[in-house]
Amino acid sequence: MTRQLAFREADMTMVLPGSWVSIPLADDEKAKREINNLVKRQVGMNDRLARVRRDAREQLRSMAAAAKTAGAFRVGLSLEILPGVPFPAAMIMDYRAWPASVSELDADDLAAKLASAFPAAEHLDLDCGPTARTSVAAEMRVGAETTQDVKLEYWLPVPGGERLLHITVDVPSPGDRALYTELFDAIVDSVRWFPVAVD
Repeated sequence: MTRQLAFREADMTMVLPGSWVSIPLADDEKAKREINNLVKRQVGMNDRLARVRRDAREQLRSMAAAAKTAGAFRVGLSLEILPGVPFPAAMIMDYRAWPASVSELDADDLAAKLASAFPAAEHLDLDCGPTARTSVAAEMRVGAETTQDVKLEYWLPVPGGERLLHITVDVPSPGDRALYTELFDAIVDSVRWFPVAVD
């Protein structure tokens, strides 16, 4: 299943494949309800799973609170990353100012400004506009097992170029790193902006 989500607080839409849960962060009570509902759906209501539900709720609430403190407006969690492929991934979105070193550069050439701001990033010419992406893989130990964790970061200038949309993706145990990078490149490329409603 693929669906398009509109994030009114961010004046944008994004297409997400598979099944995702989107947790808004502006309203703490709404975020709490979304997390409670997610845990009930995913874990179930069996009494023997009460501790698992409690731990999952606390972990998700903690992550949402940390994301909000960092300035994020939305957290997305994948229940299945593609139809029929259950796979965990988290996506956090926030807005960032341009680095001070490039804030005075010509705003008409956003691709050049982005390249100057993030020289170590890979620069993508996407339909949504110029985009910078970094990718870092690390080994993660879970008990006796070792797995891979990949973190992708994207920076996209908003229309007008006054700030950047920053998207962080965390994909534990991704298998084929190139395949999942391509998938998230496509998700980021689905970003479309719409004008803010004015009274």
